Amino acid sequence: MKVLALLVNIVLPGVGTLLVGKIVQGIIQIVIIGLCIVIMIITAGFGAIITGPIALITWIWGIVSVATAGQPKERFRQ
Repeated sequence: MKVLALLVNIVLPGVGTLLVGKIVQGIIQIVIIGLCIVIMIITAGFGAIITGPIALITWIWGIVSVATAGQPKERFRQ
């Protein structure tokens, strides 16, 4: 399931994150990517200067979210 979610997330950022159960992160990723696409369309591509890096960071965040799904969180021992 994790491999499928990773492949889906490469094509559709945020959807793969939803598949692994990280609902809030997935919705946020979909909204950010959607806003970036809308801004690029409205500004005839000139918005890509700002939204391009934001979309790239969100895409990477989505891939990392899927890759780290199900791993236990490290805690510091005291």
